[in-house]
Amino acid sequence: MKRTILLLAIALPAFCQAGGYLEVREAWNSASEEHQFKVGAGYNFDNGAGVLFQTVYNTAELDQFKHSFDEFEGWYPLWEITDKLTLSPGGILNSTSAGSTTSPYVQLGYGVNPDLAVAFKYRYNHMNYQTRDINSEMNYNDNHQLVMVVNYKINDSLTYEFEPDLYLNSGDYNRKNGKDHSWELNHKFSWKITHHWRPFVQLSWLDRDINNHAEQYRIRLGMRYYF
Repeated sequence: MKRTILLLAIALPAFCQAGGYLEVREAWNSASEEHQFKVGAGYNFDNGAGVLFQTVYNTAELDQFKHSFDEFEGWYPLWEITDKLTLSPGGILNSTSAGSTTSPYVQLGYGVNPDLAVAFKYRYNHMNYQTRDINSEMNYNDNHQLVMVVNYKINDSLTYEFEPDLYLNSGDYNRKNGKDHSWELNHKFSWKITHHWRPFVQLSWLDRDINNHAEQYRIRLGMRYYF
């Protein structure tokens, strides 16, 4: 029972375990050719709840170290519908120099078997400050985010995660692809080196960036250390 709840935690990590962890991550975007560096810390509770804090820096072409945003997230397995199906509400608070964003969400997770778990998440991203929309009027650039996560434990050392995200703007704004919606497709592989060390790589397609006239591909390399 407890193993199923842990599998259905926020990101469905196959190596999820109770306790604290630290994470560092480097990312590169092919369209902007810019890098991003993240440092994070989190804690997973025995019942599947968790909290996560991360701070992110824009390192451009590795020639700067400029703070981008801070983010705090928390989630809780509120309703264990069956021994395999769990409803978990959560929320994210994101803070930048321009203002903050509040993102409540709800996730429905299903543990197919001990090695396979699937989750569906609805998240609403609300900007707490106004910007100009495509009509040159001041408004809130909010969006709906629909997420599916499939996590498969290949063996005792390797796990694969597939996460497609669909963003739908709720106001008169365009996304980087020039439309009112955009896609994000993520493929992530994580390795269990020891009980403490978990390196990972994530390969993503982030739709088109019309300002840079290119498709956006992202590579993330990171390491998580469990206490």
